[in-house]
Formats: sequence, C-alpha cells, structure tokens
Amino acid sequence: MWDYTDKVKDHFLHPRNARVIEDANAVGDVGSIICGDALRLMLKINPTTDIIEDAAFQTYGCGSAIASSSALTEMIKGKSLAEAEKITNQEIADYLGGLPPEKMHCSVMGREALDAAIANYHGQSYENSHDDGEIVCHCFGVGINKIKKVVWENHLTTVEEVTNYTKAGGGCQSCHMRIEEIIDEVWVDLERCGVPRPGFAPTPIAGIKIATTTERSGQEASGAATMDSATEHSKYYVPVSAVIKELNAGFSDGSQIELTQIADKTIQLKFSGNIAAGMMHDMTLNFFTTKLGEALGEEVKDLTIKA
Repeated sequence: MWDYTDKVKDHFLHPRNARVIEDANAVGDVGSIICGDALRLMLKINPTTDIIEDAAFQTYGCGSAIASSSALTEMIKGKSLAEAEKITNQEIADYLGGLPPEKMHCSVMGREALDAAIANYHGQSYENSHDDGEIVCHCFGVGINKIKKVVWENHLTTVEEVTNYTKAGGGCQSCHMRIEEIIDEVWVDLERCGVPRPGFAPTPIAGIKIATTTERSGQEASGAATMDSATEHSKYYVPVSAVIKELNAGFSDGSQIELTQIADKTIQLKFSGNIAAGMMHDMTLNFFTTKLGEALGEEVKDLTIKA
C-alpha cells in the first residue's frame, strides 16, 4: 500500500477546480484512457495581461492523478504564463507534500497538460511542437524525448525511476535495455554541464573543460562592444555571461548560447545548433534558469528568460 500525505488525500477527496470552464481559451489534453491516465486542463487566460484567471480540470485516473491535477490548478491560478511555464513536475509533487515514487508520472502528466494548454493558447499543436520521437515503450506508447526530458530534469538514474515518472518499462519490460542506454546518454550531457552522476566517476570527455570563473575572456570582451549599454551595465550581465560560458564549454555538438539583450528583468538569449528547437530547447532553457539561480544565490522568480 502506498503512503500518501494528508495533502494528497485532501486533494483527492476534495479536489479543487474539478469542473468545466465553458469559455476556456486554452485547453490541454494529455495521456490516454487506454493506458490508465488522461487529463484535460482548461485555462481562462487574460489576452491582455497573459494572467491565468481561472483553471480547471477533468481527469481519468488514480487518486494521485486527481490530486496532482487539483494541485496544479491551484498553483497556476493568478500567475502569468511566464511564471506558470517555470513550474516543474517536482514542484507539483512538493506542493502535495510528496508523491509515492510509483506515482510521480501523475505530476509529469500535469506538467505536460500545462504545456499542451499553453501551446493551444498560442494556436499551436502540442503534438507537433513536442515531438515524442522514437517510441521506446510500445506498451505505454512512450517516446525517447519524453524519457530524456524526465531523466534530464529529475536526474533519474534507474529504469525503475523512469517507469515511475513515465510508465515506460512497466509492461513487458522488453525496452529496459534501451531505457538504460538513454539514461547513460543523458547523463553524459549532464556531466558535461557539471552535474555529478550519483555513484559514478565522471565520464572523461576529451577537450571539454567546464568554466567556473566569471572573468571575461578577450573574445567575450570584444564581443561586448556590440551590446547596448543597458545590457552591459545590468547587474545580471556578469552572472548571465558566466553561466553562458559554462554551458557553451559543455556542448560537444556545436550548439551555442548567446546573450542578445538584458532589458530591466528580461533576459533575451539566442540558441543555435541542436538546442535551438524542440525538447533540447526547453531542457536547455530550464537548465540555464537553474544554473543562473545558483550563480545569483537565489531562486529565479522575478526574471523573464527568453530564447
């Protein structure tokens, strides 16, 4: 029997916002009734301010799925889209006081529903903008990009953890070897970005050195002349430049991040290479935000980071 927190039980027995928003202007549908969980997230977004004025859901699934959906709607109401986009599946679980490991996929489903709703609000198809890639687990229809994303964002290290977060590998288990390969592939990139893999010696990477200094090189100093004065004199310029330098040093595929402008509390970046689109774009932007928070010594809440 799983050990549920009192808050999970409360949101399951007394779900918030379990209803239909008739005039919703953003709807996200994820999951599959065939696979056991499905969620429809409905948002009413003010088109002038991009503030989420109302949020509601309909879900088919277990108690954790209902609780996670209920928690998500409470977390995003009153937030701007930029603020809501920063919410992670782990934050949904934390809001509930934690979820059993086997039920973490419910928080992931909530986060995907938010992505789908935001895509719908912008007139985009979630399926087209978030290609799941090669299907790895045919039992539950889980693609490689979804597995890579949860491994990257949650620093997963085992097939069992991937199953808990995505259901992949929870059926016939024929995909377990492929999932292990994907985990290893993602951790090579995480190590390049300075994240140590628990229980493993760092993977030696020839010619890659992670920069830890905030000192600007001559090349960076000359490039700064092309930036506007407000950007160069912003208090965020040095930490942002340091994080960019660190991440660029870790890319082995030619991908690059460039700082184009800092205007008040908005940081505009330019991605090139494999990180410029799709899942890698979102993962890199999330990782940049995390690293910048570490550099600033505080959680990045009031900054808007665009790429």
